Amino acid sequence: MKENAARIKKRILAFRLGWRPMVETLLIMLAATALSFVLHEFFIQNNNVSMIYALAVVVVSCITPGYFYGVLASLISVIGVNYFFTMPYWAFNFSLTGYPLTFFIMLITSIITSTLVTGYRERERARTERDKEKLRSNLLRAISHDLRTPLTSISGSSSLLLSGWENIDEKNRSALLSDICDNSEWLVRMVENLLSVTKMNGSGGGIQKVPDMAEDIVAHAVSQVRRRFPEQKIDVIASAEPFEVLMDSMLIEQVIINLIENAIYHSGSDEPITVKAEQEDGEAVFTVSDRGRGVDVGRMLWLMDGHVESDRPGDKDRGMGIGLSLCASIVRAHGGAMTVENAREGGAVFSFVLPMEKGEEI
Repeated sequence: MKENAARIKKRILAFRLGWRPMVETLLIMLAATALSFVLHEFFIQNNNVSMIYALAVVVVSCITPGYFYGVLASLISVIGVNYFFTMPYWAFNFSLTGYPLTFFIMLITSIITSTLVTGYRERERARTERDKEKLRSNLLRAISHDLRTPLTSISGSSSLLLSGWENIDEKNRSALLSDICDNSEWLVRMVENLLSVTKMNGSGGGIQKVPDMAEDIVAHAVSQVRRRFPEQKIDVIASAEPFEVLMDSMLIEQVIINLIENAIYHSGSDEPITVKAEQEDGEAVFTVSDRGRGVDVGRMLWLMDGHVESDRPGDKDRGMGIGLSLCASIVRAHGGAMTVENAREGGAVFSFVLPMEKGEEI
């Protein structure tokens, strides 16, 4: 009984979901008919009206899923041309020469277009799923090391403090507590990154891009970092003119936070970190630069390509790959690109660009 109810519910849901392409199909065919009436009445001969319907069939096949709506548009087109635009008008005449050929051509057009568009959509969907699976597998491969290491350190330090508090001098107590604090902060970063991955890969909507001010996102990200690292100096350089970018604000903010914290942890310098947001050639460019020792550019690009290192214990760049892989994945999901280079005067420069639509300047 429950299975039957579930099956009926699924069919009802599928039927409701089909209303949107059905409405789109009918509206397009209605627009084609209206345009055909105008052109037939004032401008062109009726033997060219079928071209308008043929174009409508192609449009329907491109924007609707599967084959049904394209075939339906073909049927409406043939009936519309026959009924409205052939002698005698406002009546059917199925004895016209070439009528079956017209229907056949429109039907083949819709099937070919639907096949090409459906194939393209399936390839894009498969590519997206492969990218998501690649990110998941790389993260899972790295988590076993990058989560186990701080957890082991926290467990060991806390056990030592609990079992031998009286026998440990003040200096060593402070060192152990500091180690627990540092590793706890590291775990917080890891969990935040994993939550971002969950948002990207989940079925609850994934990336939701809305227009937002670039300066506001940078300011909020910097304020989050300053709360954790109050002694770190961060310089913010904003564009002369404020501008909006179509983006998922939470994820882009996480990218900026990751890049700033990577600079704090891995630059090996106490010099100020610079965060910049500007417009260049119709793109929004975000840059995070430090004045430290620089990076191995080849290795960073390798990490951003989705590879995550999990077998480098004690590495000064521990866990950096997860953050960079996530950042690059988020940027790519927005249609952008991420780069890294070493500055001439020293230090690393991480940049990412996001496409801007026309009219996004304020």
